[in-house]
Amino acid sequence: MARLMLVVRALGLLFGGFVAFVGAMSVGGLLTDNVWVRLVVAVVLVIGVPAFLADRVLKRFAGGMSLVVDVFAIVLLGMALMFVSADSMLKGMLTREGDRFARSGSRSMARATYFIAGVAPVFPEEKDGGAPDAAASASASGSASGASSAPNAAPSK
Repeated sequence: MARLMLVVRALGLLFGGFVAFVGAMSVGGLLTDNVWVRLVVAVVLVIGVPAFLADRVLKRFAGGMSLVVDVFAIVLLGMALMFVSADSMLKGMLTREGDRFARSGSRSMARATYFIAGVAPVFPEEKDGGAPDAAASASASGSASGASSAPNAAPSK
């Protein structure tokens, strides 16, 4: 039973932390496109809020490190649940965050963010069996003039 609790805690921290981190970065993206500002906002929200709540809980109950880990896992899963369940309100924000990741060249983070947002991205080189078409090469040459090279994210059905 103790091993199962350890696995559940670890999964809660990993998955809840990842989704909460991506969601918090997209909240920071409302302020700026600067990756460092978004990163600081995400770290403060993902680490600061659970740490504050764990501190409050430790003052009331006699608990050790396992109580702190439980508080972190529950709060991070709660934040992740909020970001995923508020799909209609946050879809655009998460899609823009995926676009930022795609423009920076981070394909795996872009795909994960698009998955959380519930959209299916189409990257230019994935069209027509991997061969870039004329529109993709035109957008790639136009990216130097300020055009976006992010994939087209279409809502999944």
